[in-house]
Amino acid sequence: MKILLDENFPLHLYRRLRLSGHEVEHIIVLGPRGLPDSAIRERIAGEELVFLTQDSEFEKSPGNYRVIIIVSRLRQSLPIQKRTAIWFAAIEKYLSERPAGRQFELSESGELVAWEIHETE
Repeated sequence: MKILLDENFPLHLYRRLRLSGHEVEHIIVLGPRGLPDSAIRERIAGEELVFLTQDSEFEKSPGNYRVIIIVSRLRQSLPIQKRTAIWFAAIEKYLSERPAGRQFELSESGELVAWEIHETE
């Protein structure tokens, strides 16, 4: 399954996922920084992929999206290496276990907690 990283994730995570054999894209690599959330929503609406973001704007997504959304709640004050390790492990865990749900919150402990999807109008 393809992975898409929002622009606020380090390119080190992108490279680590690629080196591990994952099909991964990063918003920064795809185009200019500052891509509006509406453009990202358009992109993820029709694709089956895992989207990792820190943007709570994506907590409300239409129920017909095929995307898996993981909203990271890791503090920016954590060292980048620690955050990268947690993000990488969470993605690996999701892909190997495929827990039920389409939207998750990622805690600092590395736990993925499934949410109900909050439909947008």
